[in-house]
Amino acid sequence: MEEDIAALIRGVRPVPLQALLPVGGMQAGRHRSCLTGQGVEFAGIRAYVPGDDVRTIDWKVTARRGVPYVREYAEDRETTLYLAVDVSASAGFCGTAGKEEAIIEAAAALALGAGENGDRVGLCLFSDRVETFIPARRGKRHIAAVLSALLDRLPFSGGTDIAAPLRFIAAAVPRRSTVAVVSDFFGDPFFDDLAILRRRHETVLVRVVDAAEDAVPDVGLISLEDPETGEQILADTSDPVFRAGYREAAEEEARALAIGAGTCRTPLLPLRAGDDLSDAVTGRRR
Repeated sequence: MEEDIAALIRGVRPVPLQALLPVGGMQAGRHRSCLTGQGVEFAGIRAYVPGDDVRTIDWKVTARRGVPYVREYAEDRETTLYLAVDVSASAGFCGTAGKEEAIIEAAAALALGAGENGDRVGLCLFSDRVETFIPARRGKRHIAAVLSALLDRLPFSGGTDIAAPLRFIAAAVPRRSTVAVVSDFFGDPFFDDLAILRRRHETVLVRVVDAAEDAVPDVGLISLEDPETGEQILADTSDPVFRAGYREAAEEEARALAIGAGTCRTPLLPLRAGDDLSDAVTGRRR
């Protein structure tokens, strides 16, 4: 497993979470800012200047020195990132490129980016239920544990329920955090639960798709199987009407996801299997 983790680290480029979020997003990453009176860590005292909040005056020091002094604090603005990663059967679709591998690499890139930034990282693996949950912590050893869980994923169910991890994280994570959901988002609508999660945490969706899922190639008669239900149909891909209908259905599904994410004010980043997450982020920012 150590060799697999090392290979995964070598194979992906870390992506800082801030690259996925809109400018002015809630989280600020690994920073400490000197803000008077609202911080969590005492930083020292200084002489009072007009405009300072009188509630920050240190009366003991003021009495001792005869002039007013205020207490300053360093506000901890560290990001806590939770990765919600799809391990359902549809995530294992393998067409022109490995979608499952792309999902794992995208999640790993975000975990490594957060690790380099000194942020806390947690993990939630899901299918139609929460399969694995690792509370957020920081440090190289913890990042290695997160990567190990990604590589060792073994879902108990092949189905998909995007709402399940959203409800779980909303209830289980009290501290305001950032949640990155990495999935193909094939499944029942989940926007009501996304809206609830979005009110509590900064949220971003990374949609990983295989090119063959958007447009089926002309390869004659083939058997198509739903990886989650096992249902099979025989399709004539040489029929242009079938190919057009397949493409239109895929486009409609992508539009519905984009509209739902937009309604919930949640960034949505499309990622093709075989592409690098850092390149996809750079392309979107241009």
